Amino acid sequence: MTMREGELASALQNCRVDMPGLIASSYVDWTSALNGEAYRLFIGGPMLPFFQRADGEEAPSFPVIYVLDAKLHFASVHAQVQLLSAMRLMPPAYVIGIGYAGDESFFAKDAFRRQGDLTPNEGGVQEADLKAMNFATGIVHGGATAFLAVLTQEVRLALETQFPIDGTDATLLGHSLGGLFTSWVLFHRPSAFQRYVIASPSWWWNNYEIWRWESEWARNHSDLKASVFACFGGLETATEHREIAVRALTHTTGDGKAAIEATIARSDQCGWMQGAELIPRFQATLERRRYPGLRLTTMVFPDELHESVATLGYSRGLRSTFDD
Repeated sequence: MTMREGELASALQNCRVDMPGLIASSYVDWTSALNGEAYRLFIGGPMLPFFQRADGEEAPSFPVIYVLDAKLHFASVHAQVQLLSAMRLMPPAYVIGIGYAGDESFFAKDAFRRQGDLTPNEGGVQEADLKAMNFATGIVHGGATAFLAVLTQEVRLALETQFPIDGTDATLLGHSLGGLFTSWVLFHRPSAFQRYVIASPSWWWNNYEIWRWESEWARNHSDLKASVFACFGGLETATEHREIAVRALTHTTGDGKAAIEATIARSDQCGWMQGAELIPRFQATLERRRYPGLRLTTMVFPDELHESVATLGYSRGLRSTFDD
C-alpha cells in the first residue's frame, strides 16, 4: 500500500507491515510530500533484551542508522547491528533503510531509480557510459538535494514521533552511488549526521568532483565535525576495472556489447575509473586539514570487489565510527 503525500507519520503508526524472520522489523510504503517519489521505508528495532535499565532511570533513546539501497543492504546491516550491540561493540540502535515502494527486487527497479536520488548533478562522460551499459538512459540525475531533504525533514521527523530515536546521534551508510551521496552530504551538510560510513564510493563522478567538494569546504570552514569511515575493495583499481569490462564482452551481445566496447575505447583514451588508489589521497588530504572535530578511518580490503566489499565495509565502519 502506497500512502498519499504527507502521510508518513500516520503510515508508521497504522500501516507498517511486519517482516517475519527479521527481529523487530517492518516496512511501510509512502509517497514523499517533498519530491513526489514513492519510497519503501524499512524499520529495524534495537536489540532490547540485552539493554538493562536501572530502577527509576528514564526510558532511553537510541542512535539511528540510515541505510541507503535498503532492498540490498537493510537486512544485513540490521543483523550486524544486533550482533555488534549484543557483544557490546556498539550501542543498541534503530536501523532505518530507504528504497523504493513495491515488492520488485532491487535490480528490477531500485537500481535505476536510485541514480536520480543519489547524484548531485550530471556525472560526465563516464556516467553517460554507465547509463548506456545499464539501459538507464531515461534517468534524470541531480536529485541529491531533494533526497537529503526527504531524509532529514520528512523521514527523520516522522520517525521521531513514533520511536525513541536520538535525533542527535544519526549515522548514514552508503555504497557505490550511495557512497557518493554520503560523501556529498559530508562535504555539504556534515551536521545532518554525526557518523558516515562510505563503502566503495563512486568518487569518479563528474571527473572526481569529490576533490572540489573537499577543497571548497576547507576554504570556508575550520572544522569538520564527524566520525567517518571510508573503504574500497583491493581489486577496485583502474587496471582491474578494465579487465572486468574485457571479460564482460565474452558474455554480452547486441546493444550491451556495443556499449561496453565504446566504454573500453573511451576509457583507454581518457583513463579508467579509480577506486582503491584514491584512499591514500583521501586520508592524507583530510589529515592535512587538521580538523579538530574529525575522526577518520580508511581501509582497503584485500581481494574484494565492488560487489563484495559493502558488507565488510559496513561492519568495520560501524565498529570504527561507534568506538567512542
